[in-house]
Amino acid sequence: MNIQGRKLLAPILFLILFGLPAVVQPQTKNIPRSSRVQGLANWLLSHRGNGSGLPFSHVGDERFKGWCFTYDAAVAALAFIALDQPGEAKRIIDFYITTAGTHRLGGIIEAVLAVPGYGGKDWSVRTGANIWLGLASYHLYKSTNDEKYLTFAAQIADFALGLQDRDATRLTYGGIKLGPPGNTAINADQHFGYDSDLPGLEQIFSTEICIDGFALFNMLQSEPGMKRFKRGRDLCLLWLKKAAWNPGQHRLNRGFHEKPDPAVATDVHAWGISALGVARLSEIEIGAAERMIRFVEENCQSRVSYRFPDGRTVTVNGFDFVDHGALTHLKRPPVVSPEWTFQMANAYRRLSDDFQAMGEKKKARLYAQKRKNLLTQVMAMASAQDNALGFPYATLGDVPVGHEYNTPAQGSFSMIGVTYGILALTGYDPLRSPGERRTSR
Repeated sequence: MNIQGRKLLAPILFLILFGLPAVVQPQTKNIPRSSRVQGLANWLLSHRGNGSGLPFSHVGDERFKGWCFTYDAAVAALAFIALDQPGEAKRIIDFYITTAGTHRLGGIIEAVLAVPGYGGKDWSVRTGANIWLGLASYHLYKSTNDEKYLTFAAQIADFALGLQDRDATRLTYGGIKLGPPGNTAINADQHFGYDSDLPGLEQIFSTEICIDGFALFNMLQSEPGMKRFKRGRDLCLLWLKKAAWNPGQHRLNRGFHEKPDPAVATDVHAWGISALGVARLSEIEIGAAERMIRFVEENCQSRVSYRFPDGRTVTVNGFDFVDHGALTHLKRPPVVSPEWTFQMANAYRRLSDDFQAMGEKKKARLYAQKRKNLLTQVMAMASAQDNALGFPYATLGDVPVGHEYNTPAQGSFSMIGVTYGILALTGYDPLRSPGERRTSR
């Protein structure tokens, strides 16, 4: 979900239970970009802090003017790596390494100003956003061979390991907490909505974060001197199997708070497929990957009309943040999220690659075609501005996402859709190890 507390927006009421949110080739340098990728790259380059290099998360929503959410910064760095511009990715990661004001409670805070003086805007510390910053730093290390970024990635992974439940007697064994405990001298610190009547982040175990953690630990454990992350990786897989898997519906629950939270979060299925692939998911349940994708297609896919800021309309087919059954509770119609739809495109790519490697060519072609069709659909939502392509956060503004936040203001544009568009169109999936990606521009 990096929603990882993460993507902005405005807190709403504590929702549902706790409202949380193939044989392949290494990437090739200097491949000509498609006009679509170039348009997205132009948006990324033109909507950021000049001094910091940090992206502006939500352009046009005055409530978040100049804000950069840490998750958005991490995905922007990954997009620059996908664009073969590691120098721009370095600017982002270096900001967090060197800016002491972003460090708190052993991790990195949720949001800062991307312009001078770079002050904190959301001081909460969430594990998901931190892990994504670690993933970005690790991929930057693999792109540049600069040990500084491996060190930073390992520091963040150690932070996440410290929040992993190691008590084998508990149902949460192997899970990772949504965040560390807060400072007791600060009222409601590290609580949802900064409300002491709502749970603290350390009480919540998020499926999304366990998937993120699996991916980062799995990459780091292969590096010299970092075998400590293997145990963390294996425990994440155990938690996903024992606590997060919903055997009745053949999909993943959203998380755990005192008991399993059965709410549907679309992104955990896309990310679970990207990070674990067909073989590892089959260790949870035979055919789990395809069962998950079918569940999301049947329950979270939406066909909606999107009205551009200039008044034009287009019908698009993509994915909502939640299942159809949650919409009555949320009191909103279906929406399409560019970010979460692009995540599904990467999941289709993982399925296609895995089945190709297994010799199941018919399935490989099926999921490759699904990916192609989905990308065509979501790209129809892009708005052209000065040779750049931007996306809204979702097809409707100021409505509840279903995982703790509201979407930004109607008519605004969000960086996260642009950066995930770059990742999906180039075939760069950060939840897969660097040697396991195929590039397509």
